[in-house]
Amino acid sequence: MSINNNEIFPDADNIAANENLLTARITELEEKNQQLDDQLKRSMADYQNLLRRTQQEREQMRLYAAEPAMLALVPALDNFHYAMKSFSDASDSNQVFNSMKMIWGNLISTLDSIGFKLIDKTNIAFDGMSHEAITQIPAEEEGLVLEIFRPGYSLHGKVLKPAQVGVSVISK
Repeated sequence: MSINNNEIFPDADNIAANENLLTARITELEEKNQQLDDQLKRSMADYQNLLRRTQQEREQMRLYAAEPAMLALVPALDNFHYAMKSFSDASDSNQVFNSMKMIWGNLISTLDSIGFKLIDKTNIAFDGMSHEAITQIPAEEEGLVLEIFRPGYSLHGKVLKPAQVGVSVISK
Protein backbone atom coordinates (compact mmCIF):
# COMPACT_ATOMS: atom_id res chain seq x y z
CA MET A 1 0.00 0.00 0.00
CA SER A 2 1.45 3.30 -1.00
CA ILE A 3 0.83 6.51 0.89
CA ASN A 4 0.10 9.61 -1.07
CA ASN A 5 1.31 12.93 0.28
CA ASN A 6 -2.14 14.32 -0.38
CA GLU A 7 -3.52 11.70 1.94
CA ILE A 8 -1.16 12.72 4.77
CA PHE A 9 -1.23 16.43 3.99
CA PRO A 10 -4.50 16.90 2.17
CA ASP A 11 -4.03 20.70 2.06
CA ALA A 12 -0.32 20.82 1.06
CA ASP A 13 -1.08 22.87 -2.04
CA ASN A 14 -3.38 25.05 -0.01
CA ILE A 15 -0.67 25.58 2.67
CA ALA A 16 1.79 26.81 0.04
CA ALA A 17 -0.81 29.20 -1.33
CA ASN A 18 -1.64 30.45 2.20
CA GLU A 19 2.08 30.88 2.89
CA ASN A 20 2.42 33.04 -0.22
CA LEU A 21 -0.65 35.08 0.79
CA LEU A 22 0.68 35.54 4.32
CA THR A 23 4.13 36.55 3.03
CA ALA A 24 2.49 39.09 0.71
CA ARG A 25 0.32 40.39 3.56
CA ILE A 26 3.37 40.72 5.86
CA THR A 27 5.23 42.65 3.15
CA GLU A 28 2.19 44.89 2.64
CA LEU A 29 1.90 45.55 6.39
CA GLU A 30 5.64 46.26 6.71
CA GLU A 31 5.37 48.82 3.88
CA LYS A 32 2.30 50.38 5.51
CA ASN A 33 4.15 50.47 8.84
CA GLN A 34 7.11 52.22 7.17
CA GLN A 35 4.74 54.76 5.55
CA LEU A 36 3.07 55.47 8.89
CA ASP A 37 6.45 55.76 10.60
CA ASP A 38 7.61 58.27 7.94
CA GLN A 39 4.33 60.17 8.27
CA LEU A 40 4.74 60.30 12.07
CA LYS A 41 8.30 61.61 11.74
CA ARG A 42 7.16 64.33 9.30
CA SER A 43 4.28 65.27 11.61
CA MET A 44 6.61 65.50 14.60
CA ALA A 45 9.03 67.67 12.61
CA ASP A 46 6.14 69.91 11.50
CA TYR A 47 4.95 70.19 15.11
CA GLN A 48 8.44 71.11 16.33
CA ASN A 49 8.67 73.76 13.59
CA LEU A 50 5.27 75.11 14.59
CA LEU A 51 6.38 75.36 18.24
CA ARG A 52 9.57 77.16 17.22
CA ARG A 53 7.73 79.61 14.93
CA THR A 54 5.09 80.28 17.61
CA GLN A 55 7.81 81.02 20.16
CA GLN A 56 9.54 83.37 17.72
CA GLU A 57 6.24 85.16 16.99
CA ARG A 58 5.53 85.56 20.72
CA GLU A 59 8.99 87.02 21.25
CA GLN A 60 8.49 89.44 18.34
CA MET A 61 5.11 90.48 19.74
CA ARG A 62 6.64 91.06 23.17
CA LEU A 63 9.51 93.09 21.76
CA TYR A 64 7.38 95.26 19.48
CA ALA A 65 4.06 95.47 21.36
CA ALA A 66 4.75 99.09 22.26
CA GLU A 67 5.59 100.08 18.67
CA PRO A 68 2.24 101.76 17.87
CA ALA A 69 2.42 103.77 21.10
CA MET A 70 6.01 104.78 20.45
CA LEU A 71 5.20 105.84 16.89
CA ALA A 72 2.31 107.92 18.23
CA LEU A 73 4.75 109.70 20.58
CA VAL A 74 7.19 110.66 17.81
CA PRO A 75 5.54 114.04 17.04
CA ALA A 76 5.68 115.04 20.73
CA LEU A 77 9.31 113.94 20.92
CA ASP A 78 10.08 115.98 17.81
CA ASN A 79 8.45 119.02 19.43
CA PHE A 80 10.59 118.52 22.54
CA HIS A 81 13.66 118.38 20.31
CA TYR A 82 12.75 121.62 18.50
CA ALA A 83 11.88 123.34 21.78
CA MET A 84 15.21 122.34 23.33
CA LYS A 85 17.00 123.88 20.35
CA SER A 86 14.99 127.08 20.67
CA PHE A 87 15.50 127.31 24.46
CA SER A 88 19.18 127.99 24.01
CA ASP A 89 18.28 130.93 21.76
CA ALA A 90 15.32 132.15 23.81
CA SER A 91 15.92 134.66 26.53
CA ASP A 92 12.23 135.23 27.16
CA SER A 93 10.97 132.90 29.92
CA ASN A 94 7.40 133.45 28.71
CA GLN A 95 8.37 132.01 25.33
CA VAL A 96 9.95 128.99 27.03
CA PHE A 97 6.85 128.48 29.19
CA ASN A 98 4.54 128.72 26.17
CA SER A 99 6.69 126.22 24.27
CA MET A 100 6.59 123.79 27.19
CA LYS A 101 2.82 124.25 27.53
CA MET A 102 2.36 123.52 23.81
CA ILE A 103 4.52 120.39 24.04
CA TRP A 104 2.70 119.22 27.18
CA GLY A 105 -0.64 119.60 25.40
CA ASN A 106 0.66 117.74 22.37
CA LEU A 107 2.03 114.92 24.51
CA ILE A 108 -1.18 114.57 26.56
CA SER A 109 -3.26 114.60 23.37
CA THR A 110 -1.07 111.89 21.82
CA LEU A 111 -1.21 109.72 24.94
CA ASP A 112 -4.97 110.23 25.13
CA SER A 113 -5.34 108.98 21.54
CA ILE A 114 -3.73 105.65 22.48
CA GLY A 115 -5.85 105.15 25.60
CA PHE A 116 -3.43 106.59 28.18
CA LYS A 117 -5.46 109.14 30.16
CA LEU A 118 -4.42 111.78 32.64
CA ILE A 119 -6.43 111.86 35.89
CA ASP A 120 -6.27 115.55 36.81
CA LYS A 121 -9.77 117.00 37.00
CA THR A 122 -10.95 119.05 39.94
CA ASN A 123 -14.46 119.76 41.22
CA ILE A 124 -15.55 116.20 40.58
CA ALA A 125 -16.65 113.54 43.07
CA PHE A 126 -13.83 111.74 44.87
CA ASP A 127 -13.36 108.19 43.52
CA GLY A 128 -11.26 105.88 45.67
CA MET A 129 -10.22 103.87 42.61
CA SER A 130 -8.71 106.79 40.71
CA HIS A 131 -7.88 109.19 43.56
CA GLU A 132 -5.71 108.96 46.65
CA ALA A 133 -6.74 111.52 49.27
CA ILE A 134 -3.68 113.02 50.91
CA THR A 135 -5.35 115.98 52.59
CA GLN A 136 -8.75 117.38 53.52
CA ILE A 137 -9.79 120.85 52.51
CA PRO A 138 -12.61 122.63 54.35
CA ALA A 139 -15.49 123.53 52.01
CA GLU A 140 -19.25 123.88 51.85
CA GLU A 141 -19.73 120.59 50.00
CA GLU A 142 -18.17 117.28 50.95
CA GLY A 143 -16.44 114.65 48.81
CA LEU A 144 -15.18 116.76 45.92
CA VAL A 145 -11.66 116.75 44.52
CA LEU A 146 -10.54 120.35 45.03
CA GLU A 147 -6.82 120.13 44.36
CA ILE A 148 -4.50 117.85 42.39
CA PHE A 149 -1.10 117.43 44.01
CA ARG A 150 0.12 114.79 41.61
CA PRO A 151 -1.86 113.66 38.55
CA GLY A 152 -2.81 110.04 38.08
CA TYR A 153 -2.82 107.90 34.96
CA SER A 154 -5.03 105.21 33.45
CA LEU A 155 -4.69 102.96 30.42
CA HIS A 156 -7.89 101.95 28.63
CA GLY A 157 -9.86 102.57 31.83
CA LYS A 158 -7.50 100.68 34.16
CA VAL A 159 -5.95 102.98 36.77
CA LEU A 160 -2.18 102.66 36.63
CA LYS A 161 -1.44 105.30 39.26
CA PRO A 162 -4.12 107.16 41.25
CA ALA A 163 -4.01 110.93 41.45
CA GLN A 164 -2.97 112.39 44.82
CA VAL A 165 -5.67 114.89 45.70
CA GLY A 166 -7.09 117.19 48.31
CA VAL A 167 -10.72 116.32 49.11
CA SER A 168 -13.38 118.67 50.42
CA VAL A 169 -14.88 118.21 53.87
CA ILE A 170 -17.65 120.27 55.41
CA SER A 171 -16.16 122.78 57.80
CA LYS A 172 -18.01 123.19 61.08
